[in-house]
Amino acid sequence: MNSRIVVAFAIALQLAATHAAAAQAAAASKPAAPSASVGAAVVAQEQAILDAIARSDTLAFNKALGSDFVYVDVHGAVRWQLSKTSANLPACVLGTGWSLDHPMTTEVGTDLVVLTYSSSGKAMCDGHPAPSPVNSMSVWRKRGGRWLAVAHSETPATASQAKP
Repeated sequence: MNSRIVVAFAIALQLAATHAAAAQAAAASKPAAPSASVGAAVVAQEQAILDAIARSDTLAFNKALGSDFVYVDVHGAVRWQLSKTSANLPACVLGTGWSLDHPMTTEVGTDLVVLTYSSSGKAMCDGHPAPSPVNSMSVWRKRGGRWLAVAHSETPATASQAKP
């Protein structure tokens, strides 16, 4: 075989390998939409939390969360400890029919999912009406075959985002 052909072939193989590696790196850097079953599982877990709050059921609330997590709202960030839920949760009471609207799940790593949604309904916290609707974001991590809460944030929606 001609040495020029061998060199050209080697260069072509290197270019092909470089292109394939670059394509793999680009695909790995994009957050992937989770499978329908993963998205549905995380949304169901979040709905279980809202349902537990509406029933003032601290045991179901803690079970649905699965672990301590970071909670952020208009008052700032706190480390929510499940051992203190019975003292913290009664401060807010959701009315029935609290909704979880337009859920969107995004996989941001292996066994790590971000859920965003809006929610609305009647709620009272510390004797005052809670903002409604709110935009929410929850981060979930799968450990030991179970989805566990990592963080949750709520921001009151602006007037233009509110439902008519």
